[in-house]
Amino acid sequence: MHLSRSTALVIVVFALVGCNGQPAIPRGAVQGQVMLAGQPLTSGRVLFIPIAPTTGPTVSATVVNGRYELPEQAGPVAGQQRVEVEAELNLGFAIDDEAAFAQLGGRPLPPNPVPPEFNRQSKLATTITADAPNTFDITIPAARRW
Repeated sequence: MHLSRSTALVIVVFALVGCNGQPAIPRGAVQGQVMLAGQPLTSGRVLFIPIAPTTGPTVSATVVNGRYELPEQAGPVAGQQRVEVEAELNLGFAIDDEAAFAQLGGRPLPPNPVPPEFNRQSKLATTITADAPNTFDITIPAARRW
């Protein structure tokens, strides 16, 4: 009887603790679509940033043809998340290619098609649950032109 209680205790401890000895962080699978000015966002990413008291890492999902998806093990931690959307700018070269950037001759980069209130200044938020699939669709109006 003593051996079976010990075995049960070990199983419970392993279930509550991750493989590296750290407590397992409850995460949730998430998917959705991103529409920009009435069209699917061709390429970009969606970031999920924990809002206190939720703690954990920021995670990002790649957007391809307006869709993104993260499985539970790579998903955001359960709880409140601030959401940012970033569009991938089509520059014709990698953003860290200094020689290609220098060839622009001081011309500015094209404007980001995602308005600031949907990326760095985003107030979008969602609650991620660990026990059910989460769907978070994002509709972004066209950026205002001044």
